[in-house]
Amino acid sequence: MKRIFASLAILAIAVCSFAAKGGSASKKPAGKNGYEISLEVKDMKDTPVYLAFYYNGKTYSKDTLQLNSKGVGSFKKDTLLHQGVYIVYFNPNKYFDLLVGENQKIQVVVDTAKLEPKVLGAKESVAFQELVNFMGDMHKKQRELSQSYKDKKIDSTKYADKSKTLNDEVEAYQKNALAQNQGNFFGAFLKGTIPVDVPDFKEIQNDTTRIMTRYRYGRDHYFDNVDLADPRMLRTPYFSSKVDGFMKQYAERVDPDTSFMLAKRLIEASRGNRETFQTMTSKMINFGLTSNIMGMEKYWIKIADEYYFSGQATWSDSSWVEDLRKEAKKHRHNMIGMTAHDLMLRDSLDNIIKISDIKSDLVLVYFYEPSCGHCKKTTPILHDSVYAKYKDKGFEVIACYTQIEKPEWMKFVKDHKLDGWKNVWDPYRESYFWEYFDASSTPGVYLLDKDRKIIAKKIDMKVLGDILNYELVEKKGIKEEELKGEKPLREKKKKK
Repeated sequence: MKRIFASLAILAIAVCSFAAKGGSASKKPAGKNGYEISLEVKDMKDTPVYLAFYYNGKTYSKDTLQLNSKGVGSFKKDTLLHQGVYIVYFNPNKYFDLLVGENQKIQVVVDTAKLEPKVLGAKESVAFQELVNFMGDMHKKQRELSQSYKDKKIDSTKYADKSKTLNDEVEAYQKNALAQNQGNFFGAFLKGTIPVDVPDFKEIQNDTTRIMTRYRYGRDHYFDNVDLADPRMLRTPYFSSKVDGFMKQYAERVDPDTSFMLAKRLIEASRGNRETFQTMTSKMINFGLTSNIMGMEKYWIKIADEYYFSGQATWSDSSWVEDLRKEAKKHRHNMIGMTAHDLMLRDSLDNIIKISDIKSDLVLVYFYEPSCGHCKKTTPILHDSVYAKYKDKGFEVIACYTQIEKPEWMKFVKDHKLDGWKNVWDPYRESYFWEYFDASSTPGVYLLDKDRKIIAKKIDMKVLGDILNYELVEKKGIKEEELKGEKPLREKKKKK
């Protein structure tokens, strides 16, 4: 039954609603190769109407008209519209979607009693409206059926049988409509709304293997029904959300190399058309640049290297690419999984201290400035709560003062009682810490494992505490009450 629900969800936004007003029609005839969308809304007069279109998840204005005193008007120009799904818009609550295909002489008569349009003229536009009406009817039947089941008017067996009947109706309608619209935009649009069926793979006996096989099949065949190199798909209400849904489901929480592999697959599939190639490449790098997931910089840097720094993204503004290059430089030596550079820093007595000198299981490299507001808030929490709790369990902090004013540094160390840390600085600027770690904003937080690989970065103190608890307590089987200075919560409550 996934097919009916998926199709209904995609087309739900296309169900129409209307205002009841009117304006004056343009009398300029459309050119031979132009478009003309004629509206007749009898109960409207002297009303502005707008033509907009979907593009990559957003809507943009295209044309306007003023209905005359009879509620008649036309959008018309001497040039053709890009094929896609458009919006005839009266106000935020009253609009309807209109598919514009090859034939762009379209008539729309609004039945204000039923609050739905009647589309005439263009075969694809008519077929789209019929699909919207049909899906609206199916959606209504499914809601009524679900309510009957919820009210216990029917049992689960009858509910399943009736749901299957509705699903079969939808599949039959889709199959027939696709057969009648081979090669046109409506056929491509409809096919794109149909999710790919994932086989059960019942022949695989091992449950884990079967689940992973189904997962990979769904991932690898997700876009079988969508031509990613077809620019008309960019002008549908579902294209952008379908791509975003794929990335969120399959690429968001896997390792960056797998994320890049999946993103590259989409980019290459879109390469057949310059517009789709540009749009998909931009979407894929923005997915990484806007992600809040730790470690995604490796993903977007790989895309930047492959397409932007190589010169393939010919549409990109050179200054933007240069800014991207600078941002990538901050991360190239400190990505998750990399072995941290063994910085050579100095303590207050000018003794050299290197990261490799510290023998603790986990080391936090902490960059700060005394004048930094966030550092003033974070440092006491790190020292008094996190460090105090885990310092005897294999955790150490090497705190790097990023400036060169020693009195300011010493005062900060004294004020916050940081004597237990490895307090260092780089007065001679010999370590190049700013090249190997991104210390452009403070506090800078990098957690290293026993092999001094970066396992976490730019995290807050709560997340740091959670990681330390897992690595130094749970994995080692240490009980909470064994942590120095801590009592079980239940004991504290008893004492109170």
